[in-house]
Amino acid sequence: MELIFIDVSELEPPEPMTKILYALSTSLPSQCLHINHRREPFPLYDKLNTAGWQYLCRPIAPEQFHIFIYRNEQRLAFEKIRKVIFDE
Repeated sequence: MELIFIDVSELEPPEPMTKILYALSTSLPSQCLHINHRREPFPLYDKLNTAGWQYLCRPIAPEQFHIFIYRNEQRLAFEKIRKVIFDE
């Protein structure tokens, strides 16, 4: 699985969601988005669930969140990467 890093932390709404949704629409099945955001994007989660994506959000600091978004069928591949990323 390939991680694609996107930093939307400096963008104003609705630009973060637009940029993330565009990246998802152009991503390959073997890719996972790793997003740096200044807030937890709750409205995005509804769209992801409806479209069949999985996500994991980790707070890093008060205004910094790392969000990983991947396809449902890539769950096992993501779990392997997650263990390495978070040293689990």
